[in-house]
Parts: sequence; C-alpha cells; structure tokens
Amino acid sequence: MPPDLDVYVVSNAREHETINRFLDSYCDRAASEDRGGEELMISPLDSCDEEPTRLENWEWEPSKTLTHIVERGLEHPRRAFCVYLKPRDASLRSMVLAFTSNDRVIFGASLDDEGAKQENLERATVLLHQLAREFGAHLGFVCVETGPPLTRSSNIPDQIIYFWESKSHS
Repeated sequence: MPPDLDVYVVSNAREHETINRFLDSYCDRAASEDRGGEELMISPLDSCDEEPTRLENWEWEPSKTLTHIVERGLEHPRRAFCVYLKPRDASLRSMVLAFTSNDRVIFGASLDDEGAKQENLERATVLLHQLAREFGAHLGFVCVETGPPLTRSSNIPDQIIYFWESKSHS
C-alpha cells in the first residue's frame, strides 16, 4: 500500500458543537459509532506533557462508541489520544479526531499519496485550508504517515511537507 498524506489542523474549539460539526460533515458516523473491541490508547495522567515512548506506558481503555470517545475527550483532566474514523468521502482513507493534553483538538484526514503526485499534495493543502476555515484552526500541516502531535512537548513532525499558521494567532 502506498504511503498516505496526513492532513492535520489544530483548533482551540475543544467543545461539542465543533466536534459534532466535524463528525457530521466528514465522518460516516453510523459506521464509526460502534467501536467493537477497539481500545483507546490514552496518555497517562502523570505524563500529559510528554507522549510515552513505549506502548506499555500508555493507558488503555475500551473505546465503546464514538459518542463515548467524544465524551472522554471533553472530560477533565485533559487526556491526549486520537481515533481514526471512517470518512464520508470514499476517496479519503480515514478521518482523524485527536484530543491533546494542552486543551486543543486536532481534526485530520488521511489520503492516498499513490505515485507522490503533485495533485495529491495540492488536494491535501486544499483540504487543510478547508478544515482550518471550518473549525477555527490556528495551525495546520501536511505530512507523510505521521500521527498527530498529542502533547505539549510533541514537535511538528520531521516528515512535514506543508505548514500553515494563522497570521492572527499569537
């Protein structure tokens, strides 16, 4: 399978209305609601400023449903985790909803980068700007096969191929 381009926008709008708008607009909610036996990989409370480097250092809990995941993402204290969802647009591989340890939410999408064609990057950047506008993002980037930065100490990935930052963000 060819690599994917991952599009992420970071927003301060970590609240029901914005998250539900994202889910309704971009995700197949019915197909994403029942999580089966899936588990959430959540940053432990004692390391919310840094992502654990080993899988066994993360906390694991049942995903249950998409509704439960959103509620979990809005709880205090803030915990970092992400979930991959089925997209409404079949030309996308997945949609990403991530909650960061510093009270942000990340909206994202993965799309096929077959042949590393310029039009794939162009589509990704159009999608980035669209997501940024729709969900009040202050930062966004496109990278190759990289998860979203979940903690305060997470850096923008090395594999970044396009970066955008709002001029009004301080």
